[in-house]
Amino acid sequence: MPESVQLNRFVRYTRSTAPTRNRQRMFGKFKTLLGHTLIYGLGNYGIKIIGFLLIPLYTRYLSPEDYGVMALISMYTQALFVLMNLGQSVTLFRFYYERDTEEHRERVVAASLWIVLLVAIPISSLPLGFSTEISEWLTGTGAWWLLVAIGTGTVLAKILLRMPFSIMRAGDQSKRYAIWSLLRNGLATGLALGFVAVLHMGATGVILSQFVGEFIMCLLLIGTTLRMLRSGFRWGDIKEQLVFGLPLVPAGIAAFALDLADRWFLRTYHTVEDVGIYSLGYRFGEIITFVVTAFQLSWPQFLFSHRKEPNAPQLYSQMTSYYLAILAFLWLGLAAFSPELIAIMAPPTYAAATAIVPIVALAMCLDGVTFMINIGPPFFKRTILRTYTICTAAVINLGLNFLLIPKYGAIGAAWATFFGFLVQAIMTFILSRRLYPVAYEWTRLGIVVASAGGVYGATFAVAGDDLFFRLFIKSFLVIAYPAALLYGGFFETKDLITACGVVERRSPAAARVLRRLLPGVPA
Repeated sequence: MPESVQLNRFVRYTRSTAPTRNRQRMFGKFKTLLGHTLIYGLGNYGIKIIGFLLIPLYTRYLSPEDYGVMALISMYTQALFVLMNLGQSVTLFRFYYERDTEEHRERVVAASLWIVLLVAIPISSLPLGFSTEISEWLTGTGAWWLLVAIGTGTVLAKILLRMPFSIMRAGDQSKRYAIWSLLRNGLATGLALGFVAVLHMGATGVILSQFVGEFIMCLLLIGTTLRMLRSGFRWGDIKEQLVFGLPLVPAGIAAFALDLADRWFLRTYHTVEDVGIYSLGYRFGEIITFVVTAFQLSWPQFLFSHRKEPNAPQLYSQMTSYYLAILAFLWLGLAAFSPELIAIMAPPTYAAATAIVPIVALAMCLDGVTFMINIGPPFFKRTILRTYTICTAAVINLGLNFLLIPKYGAIGAAWATFFGFLVQAIMTFILSRRLYPVAYEWTRLGIVVASAGGVYGATFAVAGDDLFFRLFIKSFLVIAYPAALLYGGFFETKDLITACGVVERRSPAAARVLRRLLPGVPA
């Protein structure tokens, strides 16, 4: 056969198989991202999952007032963490993946640690001298000053622990990260059970268990942390990371205001008990952040490591479609089952929290999508744009808190949160696309929204006093969501064929069943 004919056949074969190979590679990358997300989620947010499972215990040992105090102290500690962290959670990864050698990467980690030692720790000492005043501002009384002091110590421990856990993430040591995180979570949970259920220490027991658990973990991982200082002190590296990270601090404070300031407004215009009820509903709604935060831990590595690939925008677009589909499924489950879940896990005094869940859960979905579509600013070191975006959203949120909370209470707080996150998502999308255009799959995204909204609307028809009957019927409705995506055209035929191929390698029998069920897939 002439060489030219062989060459032409090879070219035709390569062109015909290239899309399939690209699909397989993209599918493999999605599996890798999902795997890291699941591991980081179980590791990092395991304590919140366990805390969610402990809600029946907390709501029976803590009054709505105690629960409200605990929520207000938590609000304070999260704001303090943002201030003390100095934007290093994102900065470390931005510069770590920009370096090509282990020596230079170690210098990045060392610079981040020096920032913690020289700046973050001194900052933490200031609130300790004003614990009574902070308590009075938060709760309306200085009686909770000790909880403020304990919470401040907990934040310091969290800042120190961020370094060894960041090192594990940067090195893609997801399993090691998960093991240490599970130990951390188990320790805090055991302490909380002992302090609350055995010693009956109430809200103090919950806050104290967090501090003791973080302090013990610091002692266990102190060697890993201090080992990074062997690279020495280099002011140039420290300055570079500070310049990148400091603009993120106002953004973090604004994010705190967007996410948590409504508790203070509720306490001011209503009561601490209202804060407790709202916080319970908010806690159910933010279950979605288990996935969102896990994704935020795995996404920076994925984002920066694939930046130089020619099909990177297409890859980011497809990941967004699947990510939104997963978030919508979680939102649907929370929104549909919220009345039954709260009835099972909390006494009747917390029943009003039911109406909060769907609104807050939807806001958390918007927050998750915002983080994913914020691609341009970190690529071009324009982190100040993130600050503009989140500050604008926070100002709108605070204004809505003033308008809605005095009249509508907790429901007004929930809607103020939703609209704040909506503004953040829209602005992030506009600013990011100007720097790094990504052609998002709007048809597929529309199918996700329509499917989730349609199924949720159907759940309103489920009524009756029988709790288990409602759970049974709603379960069937929620399961209809993946079917709506499938037959609504969300999944492309090539994606389904690729997925069948993956299943077939593990279980040929299961693959044959799938081929009969999936539309457009040859049997």
